[in-house]
Formats: sequence, structure tokens, C-alpha cells
Amino acid sequence: MTSAPASTPAPIKHHWVMTIQTADGRQATNDGQIDVIPGLHTRATSYTAVLNGMKEWVGVADMTVLFFDLQPNQL
Repeated sequence: MTSAPASTPAPIKHHWVMTIQTADGRQATNDGQIDVIPGLHTRATSYTAVLNGMKEWVGVADMTVLFFDLQPNQL
């Protein structure tokens, strides 16, 4: 007998804020929302996704993260 595949939990919308500094001294802060799927995504994978988005947004590959926050988007 074959068991039914486990269903993937519904994504939970998270709000993030990140401040970075580039090697030439520029600083930038941005925020947004990201869908996090419990059991599939971790804080580390979500951080990497946000960081990659910031690299694209700023247009540089090398930056230092000065601040990062990720929380469920609920009150």
C-alpha cells in the first residue's frame, strides 16, 4: 500500500528589513515581504534570498549587512 504524499504547509508571509553597506561606503535600507514555507525554508535560506535581492537592487555583489530582521507579517 502506498501512502499519500505529505502536503506542503501553506506559506507564511514574513516582513523583512535589511540595511547594507558597500565597499565604497554607500548604505542602503530596504524592506519587503517574503513567503516562508514551514519545514522547507529556514531563517538562513530566507536571509540568503533577501540578501540576493538586495545585491540585485543595489547592483553590487559584495556588501556587508549592518542590520537584518525577519518576522511573521502579523500583529
